[in-house]
Amino acid sequence: MEKNEPHVNTMALSHMEQKYSEKFEYSGPWGNSLSGTREFLVTCESLSNQSILVQIENFNQEARVFRDNYLAVKYQAETIEFFQNASINVFNETTVFYDVFKDGLSPDLPANAKLSEFLADTRVPLIIMIEVRASEFVSEEQAEKVAQLIAASGACFYLTIVAVEDSSFGTFDRESLGEQIAMRHFVRCVQITRLNGDMRTVSLRKE
Repeated sequence: MEKNEPHVNTMALSHMEQKYSEKFEYSGPWGNSLSGTREFLVTCESLSNQSILVQIENFNQEARVFRDNYLAVKYQAETIEFFQNASINVFNETTVFYDVFKDGLSPDLPANAKLSEFLADTRVPLIIMIEVRASEFVSEEQAEKVAQLIAASGACFYLTIVAVEDSSFGTFDRESLGEQIAMRHFVRCVQITRLNGDMRTVSLRKE
């Protein structure tokens, strides 16, 4: 970096402001720059109280690449609704757990990209967990149908559909449901991965 150049964080903030036409403020550090990619968190008025990740690949070179997850944060509620709609096409009632992953989307994704364009951006796979009642989950094919509905968007994803006892449905948060899966305390669980257009299905054995 040239001596007279502004700090890369300042450059990244300027890039964000030019791209999204609003002011961004540094919120805190993130990640480890030893990889050659600097990462930090920012905030902005339009997405108040939410942290947005900014990445600068090759931050100490001229060929810098700026990435962020602004659109993932912006569309979080709509993304959950999309997964909810896909799952209730197969099951009567579901609980969807999805959080924005801290990684930058494709740098050429436009600032005004629609939800469909965000979903089809394959740089960062979506991580989804869906809880259903055991009485409704009778075959692996049901999970695969949900996956096909999601895949129609063009998204890459890690999808887990877990069936719990009817009496326990709705009592878990994402962390506790993940613990149930790790301990194999479920009635049925199917994990489906879609990367590079290829779908892979694995049924987990319960305890």
